Amino acid sequence: MKNESRALAWAPLITPFAFALYAYIADISGFNMDDGILTYLGLFIGMSIASLPVAYIYEFFIGYRFFRLLVKKNRVNFYSLTLGAIFVADIPLLVTWPVTFVNDAISFVVPLQLFSFVGFMIGLNFWILLNYEDLRDNLRARFKAA
Repeated sequence: MKNESRALAWAPLITPFAFALYAYIADISGFNMDDGILTYLGLFIGMSIASLPVAYIYEFFIGYRFFRLLVKKNRVNFYSLTLGAIFVADIPLLVTWPVTFVNDAISFVVPLQLFSFVGFMIGLNFWILLNYEDLRDNLRARFKAA
């Protein structure tokens, strides 16, 4: 239960960093640093303030229920957590897609990739935090044996 609580509390904190990384790689205006570091930092802070409450709301109301279902079915593993987080992150796009992106399929691709990447990073972070002690002990044993 300790690892689960820690993972639930800390996993969504990667949201702004994952968003900024993907936005930089995808060359999204403002996040590509063409306008300078102050514009980038302003957008990063604004996006952090806007995204963290949403990430926590999604995690506690949707992600936690999904996680409890996985625990009940004894299916908690790397793949279920990362793919499930991708699906949970894409829910808003999948719900609004028929109304918003009717004539412009290209505009749907970048947000879908962005939300999927952020969801994957949250799921990966959740899995790492959930298995932190086991991962740490395995690394110590490997370095001790070498």
